[in-house]
Amino acid sequence: MNSKSTALIGIGYWGKVHLKYLKNIKKISISKIFFHKNKSILKDKIIKKYNLTNKLNDILNDKSIKFVDIVTPIKTHAELVIKFLKSGKKVLVEKPLLMNHDQERKILSLNKNSSNLTVSYPYLFSKSLNFVHKILKEKKIGKLKYIEINLQQSGRFMKYGVNYLLGPHAISVLSMFFDISKIKFELKKIIESGNKCETSLILCTYKNKLVSTINLSLNYAASSSKKVFVFYCDKGTIISDLNNNKKTVISYLYKRIIKKNFTVAKKFQFKSHFFDESNNMRYVLESFLNKNKNLNNFKLTKKINLFLKSG
Repeated sequence: MNSKSTALIGIGYWGKVHLKYLKNIKKISISKIFFHKNKSILKDKIIKKYNLTNKLNDILNDKSIKFVDIVTPIKTHAELVIKFLKSGKKVLVEKPLLMNHDQERKILSLNKNSSNLTVSYPYLFSKSLNFVHKILKEKKIGKLKYIEINLQQSGRFMKYGVNYLLGPHAISVLSMFFDISKIKFELKKIIESGNKCETSLILCTYKNKLVSTINLSLNYAASSSKKVFVFYCDKGTIISDLNNNKKTVISYLYKRIIKKNFTVAKKFQFKSHFFDESNNMRYVLESFLNKNKNLNNFKLTKKINLFLKSG
């Protein structure tokens, strides 16, 4: 079978992460890598082995290239997506895909069958979170009532604040368990620096009921980031800690023991499991490149875009 010709658009910090996975995916070839201003990339011994170009038209006009992976600054995403969809290529773009009304209309028109555009949401491929979804479907732990989402790190303070950098991840996780189109968000900015929010709290309601709080921070002064999701159900609790190198998912059932004047909740472990969470980006790329139809997540993307514009 012929390899799938692919171009990487952007070769900064995160572009190099994508390249690491792309070059190890079977049955694809990296035909070209686009760089913009960073001429120092030409001195990189590994990267200069590839066909590098600073002319976007070299890729837009190359009919042999069927797939493009866009890993450029956030503000360029929508414009590049439109250009590559117009050229008939399948497009993967890093989150968030910020769009104004005109850009959204153009993208919808170019992507009518929802199969040519995929926005990268690695948490959708988390084996731990998908395992939680499986536990909840079994209904042995009761009905899901509420999710506490914690994504916190000691930040890289960039042009965009925490809601842009971590918010799409959190909302993508929420979409795995609730109908995201019906969720309403209320943003509380906790710490701001200049015009950027560094720590925030997002209240998420469904039919006027609080179903989740999302805690985001770039001010988390610990040696490692915090990626913890707590699922509260009417018969128990599931804790998913993606940084736990022994157990990334632990679920508990509660037995309520009635005493004379009070009730005691006795917990006992229902299930526990460890999943390697280090390759979720690889799963995104493999899904994009190796499936006949790309992941249709534009409804989620529109919701995230609406949230970011409102904040």
